[in-house]
Amino acid sequence: MRVALRQGFSLARRARPAIWVLYLVNLGLAAVAAIPIYRGILRFTGYSLMSRQLASGFSLDWFIDFSHNSPGSLDRYAALISIIGLVSIPLNAILAGGVLGHLRQVDTPFSLGAFFQDTGRYAWRLLRLMFLGLVCYWIVFRVFRQGLDHFIADASYDWQSDRTVFALRLGVNLAMLLGLCLVNLVMDYARVRLVLEDGSSAVEAFLASCGFAFRRFRRASAVYALPALAGVALLGLYWLLTPWAFINSPGEHGAFENYRAPLTVALLFVIQQAVMFGRYWLRVAAWASEWSYYSASR
Repeated sequence: MRVALRQGFSLARRARPAIWVLYLVNLGLAAVAAIPIYRGILRFTGYSLMSRQLASGFSLDWFIDFSHNSPGSLDRYAALISIIGLVSIPLNAILAGGVLGHLRQVDTPFSLGAFFQDTGRYAWRLLRLMFLGLVCYWIVFRVFRQGLDHFIADASYDWQSDRTVFALRLGVNLAMLLGLCLVNLVMDYARVRLVLEDGSSAVEAFLASCGFAFRRFRRASAVYALPALAGVALLGLYWLLTPWAFINSPGEHGAFENYRAPLTVALLFVIQQAVMFGRYWLRVAAWASEWSYYSASR
């Protein structure tokens, strides 16, 4: 397990160009969703004092005013974000083939042509695997969110103890989280097997991953969980170390105040993108660690 993690992080360092492709494609998708929202807000506020206040913090009063004076805008923005989110699911599933294909030949110089050639080679099988994963996610949500949660709500309707109801619902939510993590674990090793063993189909990779993950559950889950927990820790550090009091403060009037808001937004954007790139790097490090562990255990 330690060897797999060490090799995985080493592979991720050498696969940085593939991580940049993954990051930039998703940044482009985010920009497609954000630009119409930015233009709509800019049309409503212009270059007024309110636009400066929004640069230093969210205003609920402005949001209510915007929703009343721009009817339908929020629904259109929500629909656009939903569409982009749905597009990102199959797109990232396909790009995983290029990233994992690059791990096979990580010592050779990176080539965009080879990356997208691998992306196309595994695209349809990864899409079929994605469909299997979505079915599993739906089953988990169906069982826990719509099944057990509704059952507890109906059974505890006349109960006097709110603590008992809270404990039961907390247990259901934790069980659902565990179920989602198990699906993620199986899907990760299925992607690895599908690319590592080039001739396998999506169903074969999924079933073989189920057997592999549950036979070696402790080590397989540790190889999956440690990079994932590192990504959560990275988000925690971002929230703890970012000087939110300074960012959200109105500031003093003066010559610097004209530059303070745009510089603060720009610096916050750079920090956020560094965090996002770090999370993609850890995502690829998890795939590379699973790749090392699976190939060593075959």
